Amino acid sequence: MKDVIWPGGAVMSPPGDGGPSGPAALLSPEQLLAAIAGHLEDDSPLIGWARELGDLHAVLLPGWASPRSRPADFDDAGVRREIADTIEQINSWAVFHLPRPDGARRHTHCLGEVISHIAMTYAAAIWTIRHSDDEQQRHEAMFHLAEVREGYADLLVEIHARRVQLPLGWRGARTP
Repeated sequence: MKDVIWPGGAVMSPPGDGGPSGPAALLSPEQLLAAIAGHLEDDSPLIGWARELGDLHAVLLPGWASPRSRPADFDDAGVRREIADTIEQINSWAVFHLPRPDGARRHTHCLGEVISHIAMTYAAAIWTIRHSDDEQQRHEAMFHLAEVREGYADLLVEIHARRVQLPLGWRGARTP
């Protein structure tokens, strides 16, 4: 059976192809960027997590929120823990919704890390477009975002063709 494109563009595998608990619904590249930007709402947990990662990465950018506009108790380490927590939630979801084909090549990053990287790239590109007077720098920011978007699109093809297996994810050393 072929993948089905559902309303809103979600790519879904046929029942039984998505792992232990049913079909996998991964966001298309366009949906993922729209979710990160806060322009997509749905009941998909991936949409909420993508938006959360976009917001968290944006807060960490220098000058996004000037030190004067940040609260005095702004906690950089706390924001980074929230990013790690969100990545972990995505990875927990992925364990039950993505195929883990035997014999497929292994990818270097788990789904949470991939989405976090795209969110970080998006936040940095938008910040650059809004704050840089250098046209070349703005162009390079958008070009890099387009490269990341294409890489994600390629990864989706590989996942649905069962040619790649994403790692389960590891949070690493936990900070207090």
